Amino acid sequence: MNGFETLITNLLNPAYTLFLVGAFLYFLWGGLMFIININDPDKKTVGKSHLLWGLVGLFIIYSVGAIMKWFNTILGGFFT
Repeated sequence: MNGFETLITNLLNPAYTLFLVGAFLYFLWGGLMFIININDPDKKTVGKSHLLWGLVGLFIIYSVGAIMKWFNTILGGFFT
């Protein structure tokens, strides 16, 4: 393995997973806050906001993953 492959494997893949888990937990937190505070309009709005931004984060992270896989296909499986 050369240095670039080692960088991808040891740094970027775990970082991708960490961001994915973080966005998912943020989304779940927003859902929980929305359900718990269903009768309080102000707190319910905050829960909706967390849900929305959690989804935006998940979309961005999955898009980055798809782009990385697309580059991997173009480069002939260079990244593992």
